[in-house]
Amino acid sequence: MCTYFIIENEDSDNSRIKIGFSRAPNDRIIQLQTGNSRKLAIMGWVETADQSHEKQLHKKYEKYRLNGEWFSIEPWNVLDELKTESTSSFICVQANVGEFLGCDNDAVPEYIGPWEWLDTEIDEFCPQCGWGGGVHYNSALGLENCLRCGYPIFNNL
Repeated sequence: MCTYFIIENEDSDNSRIKIGFSRAPNDRIIQLQTGNSRKLAIMGWVETADQSHEKQLHKKYEKYRLNGEWFSIEPWNVLDELKTESTSSFICVQANVGEFLGCDNDAVPEYIGPWEWLDTEIDEFCPQCGWGGGVHYNSALGLENCLRCGYPIFNNL
């Protein structure tokens, strides 16, 4: 079970984000998409035992409520909530994460980050599984690994 964040992903100037609760957020977005003309996307979720977290967030963002469980909040609000819940939180990872974009003016390589809406630090959310629980330095390999899936985190990227 989880508290999820779903965004109407077509109008970046007017964020409409749903804060909901579901046992299966992937099934829930399919149900919601059927009745919505705008493309929906799951931004992230927090694993919870019950609906208390969702209700807490509804209360916190009450003044930004549009209708029902839809709120006029920004992606950074969602990222802050996901960071707060760290070991229980996940971001929805982009399919092309790590793809080379080119170099900036100082010839530093730039890559596509794991989260579509904002940049995240490489050690905040795993670019493989999206978990927000952290990394562990593996001295034998000389690099950090996601504590959940073991994905190697290369901080020089």
